[in-house]
Amino acid sequence: MPNLIIGSRGSKLALWQSASIKAALEKLHPELSIEIEIIRTTGDKLTEASLAQIGGKGVFTKEIEEALLARRIDLAVHSLKDLPTTLPEGLHIAAITEREDVRDALVVHPNLARTIKTITQLPPGARIGTSSLRRAAQLRRLRPDLQILELRGNVETRLRKLDEGEYDAIILATAGLVRLGYGSRITERIPVNVLLPAVSQGALGIETRIDDSRTNFLLENLNHWPTRCATQGERALLRTFGGGCAVPVAAYGYMGGIDHSTGERSLVLEALVTDLDGRESIYDMVTGSPYKSEELGETLAARMMAAGARRILERIKPPAEKPTVEDAARTAAAESKTAVTPEAPASSGAASAKAVMARPDARPESVEADEAEPLAGLVSEPARSASPQTSPVEAGQRGLATTADTAAPALPLTGRRIIVTRAAKQAGELSRLLAENGAEVISCPTIEIQDPSGWESLDRALGRLPQYQWLAFTSTNAVDYFLRRLDETGHERAALSGLKICAVGKKTAERLIDEGLIVDLMPVRFTADSLVEAFIRRYGTEASLRGSRLLLPASRTTRDVIRPALKQLGVSVDVVEAYQTVLPENRDGITDLLKDTPADYIIFTSPSTVANLATLLDTENLAGWLASTRIACIGPVTAESARLYGLPVHVQPEDHTSRGLVRALLEDTRNLSDTGS
Repeated sequence: MPNLIIGSRGSKLALWQSASIKAALEKLHPELSIEIEIIRTTGDKLTEASLAQIGGKGVFTKEIEEALLARRIDLAVHSLKDLPTTLPEGLHIAAITEREDVRDALVVHPNLARTIKTITQLPPGARIGTSSLRRAAQLRRLRPDLQILELRGNVETRLRKLDEGEYDAIILATAGLVRLGYGSRITERIPVNVLLPAVSQGALGIETRIDDSRTNFLLENLNHWPTRCATQGERALLRTFGGGCAVPVAAYGYMGGIDHSTGERSLVLEALVTDLDGRESIYDMVTGSPYKSEELGETLAARMMAAGARRILERIKPPAEKPTVEDAARTAAAESKTAVTPEAPASSGAASAKAVMARPDARPESVEADEAEPLAGLVSEPARSASPQTSPVEAGQRGLATTADTAAPALPLTGRRIIVTRAAKQAGELSRLLAENGAEVISCPTIEIQDPSGWESLDRALGRLPQYQWLAFTSTNAVDYFLRRLDETGHERAALSGLKICAVGKKTAERLIDEGLIVDLMPVRFTADSLVEAFIRRYGTEASLRGSRLLLPASRTTRDVIRPALKQLGVSVDVVEAYQTVLPENRDGITDLLKDTPADYIIFTSPSTVANLATLLDTENLAGWLASTRIACIGPVTAESARLYGLPVHVQPEDHTSRGLVRALLEDTRNLSDTGS
């Protein structure tokens, strides 16, 4: 069996790229046995359709990434410019090799090769083939007289179409032509000040699973750090624009001169946004530390949006589908960063001021109570059929039973009694979902959310915000109490503009976005592994993290997961109390409830709901109280707490939300029904 399997598209260029990485790995690790597995992608199957028609860059990576996640392959080699800026959960770019020539190449028909040496020498009305909106837009800007025609297919196909006379000239990437041995066909390597290249053009990216530590270690020495820093900045810019191959965005990062204040070489990042006709364009550049390349890309995008790029992109982009939380985060980031003035120093690399709005209607949430999406509509299909849309007349004509003849099917949780321990103010949506599916819901709140035992530690932290680079929230509680205290103590919310914000869970992220704040990182699970994965996936290396400080407002009882997780990456974490979870004032009746009201399930939504129930029952082992009750926990941290108090965990969803929890309960109920339990 091979030690490593590389997944690759079947084109000559893709196989050349994979073979080059195979050879480099074998040189570094002679003991390795490596094979290349060809995977046919959607983009390979639709060779004549335009990228905009078939869905953009992802069509060349989807099937390969699925093979990675299924563990059929260990790594995938991509032209980095073909890799979307947002990767599937669980995957990251483990290495970026040294960049080849970034320039675009002009290749003219053999009949013109003797007289045409540059793009400016092409005759008026010449037919130019390209598949890139970026190239087409810049060509129209440079030479409005040219005919820009669609060009698809692999490199060999494109050259054949040129030679057969379909085009007078075509434009391809220099790197691809050289890699395949067609360097002699190049008429002109077009200077970057004439055609600015695509994001990450000329670079190879190696994609792996985040949790595959062995493969990641083997690839580590293939990283070329000047290329990695430059392309990370370019990709951050494109990600902030929200674009891909469907928008004409060009960018090029490269190492500049020595910054005498730091003694390091600076990173220069140039970018261009052009409308499809080439009549309007926005160009800008920034210079800064290569270790802050992503910040530079985001800042450059924000400045360009403020200067008019937003207007251009809005005219070009197709109608968007319903925005996700990640889309909303990017939109909020772009909108607020447009507050940067054009006169801001290009070399600062600092985040722009973040637009914020006060919200008085703060709603408490527990650590793992994030809701991923609107909660309506979770009732299963059998339940929906209880209200048929077919009219009685239509039913009679079609030989169907009407509602008068047939009783509505039972809801999937009918007859199931479920205890909810979430704080009363937070339990509404979860209880409603359970009731909609037929459950008898028993409210038994074991926690209440209150002000912290003292404000001193949080106030001290607010006074030294400039010392932090990161601000992290693990619940909407933390967001609400932190921002309330920030306002009460007279601090301006603009003081948060220099901080990157990490939100654990989508509901926490949504609350921050509601408050007008930018979410820079959003791990969806509250586990140490998930946090480390999210930071590695976003930043790739420790270079931009080591030595930084993170402020974590939380409850006194919040599980200390972030501190040890980020310590591995060299981040110092200060945990300060922003609120507390306490026993409910109305404690009477809980003992009698558990004795006299046997339940099918009890739901725990945070470690505090478990610990507080044990305190209320004056026990360290809850198993005796809940022997005949199935235990449902919203996430792994809560589940671990339940086990500490002697409880088996029967239900734990992959999606740590109320919606995911109810889905898991429905599945568990179906399984019990199938086994006759």
